[in-house]
Amino acid sequence: MNIDTLRTFLEVAKTRHFGHAAENLYLTQSAVSSRIKQLESLIGATLFIRQRNNILLTSAGERLLPHAENLLAGWQLAIQEAGVPTKQNTQISIGGTSNLWDTFLQSLLPRMASQFPNLYIRTEINNPQHLVRSLLGNRVDLFAALETPANSDIESQVIGELELIMVCNCQGRHIEDVPKLGHVFVDWGTAFNLQQARLFQEPVAPVLHTGQSHIALEFILSHKGAAFLPRALVEAYLESESLYQVEDSPMIKQQVFAVYKRGEDKSLSLGPIITMLQERDIKPDSALATLPLSDNDW
Repeated sequence: MNIDTLRTFLEVAKTRHFGHAAENLYLTQSAVSSRIKQLESLIGATLFIRQRNNILLTSAGERLLPHAENLLAGWQLAIQEAGVPTKQNTQISIGGTSNLWDTFLQSLLPRMASQFPNLYIRTEINNPQHLVRSLLGNRVDLFAALETPANSDIESQVIGELELIMVCNCQGRHIEDVPKLGHVFVDWGTAFNLQQARLFQEPVAPVLHTGQSHIALEFILSHKGAAFLPRALVEAYLESESLYQVEDSPMIKQQVFAVYKRGEDKSLSLGPIITMLQERDIKPDSALATLPLSDNDW
């Protein structure tokens, strides 16, 4: 089995589009189709079907998906372990949703590397369901999440808190003005999203739905709209009056959790990293960026 065939299958399953998968893999669309046909011939089952201008996984494709993820992750891990310098004797794979990487996780990596100089770091960006599968399948060691998964094999600890406020680019606006401004919906987890929905007397269709805070920020600055964003991310824009807080909108605090397999906080390899995350007051990206790195920073 060619590992590139599995990689192609996973990319089509992710994008649900042969053309987009071809672009992401730097292949022609015919090459992607050929690889999928080879895989289907090898397995003896159809993996994708077209339905209403969409590509869907068949039941066979759904069953193959977790095995393909494990096989590809295992191959990548084998290559990385074989190529890791001997002085880098600790490896960790960290996952997170796109909005958490976008908000503050990416700024955590240099600090983690400074505190653990022998650490070899891998990252994964995906949705919470996929991250849970990756954790249970040993493809990631821990991941950051806005909610704790309901699974007896998983533990979690609070590692930070986001202070979310609703902002727009017009002064003196209120909650009832948001439908006219355009609601920019940023996904901050199910519990928060329910709180957000209760702010409006009637359901409001978002003008933009995104999982990345910087996309929402750029949209509001260059166009219009209102969204809940981390205070630390928008503080400078509030001071320069490029953005304004929506009047009578609440400030909502959203906890961030480190999620890992049960008992891993006691392990010699992962335990110290989990402890560091618990003890450090994690802040959004812009807040971290203003803090100088030093030997005494941790």
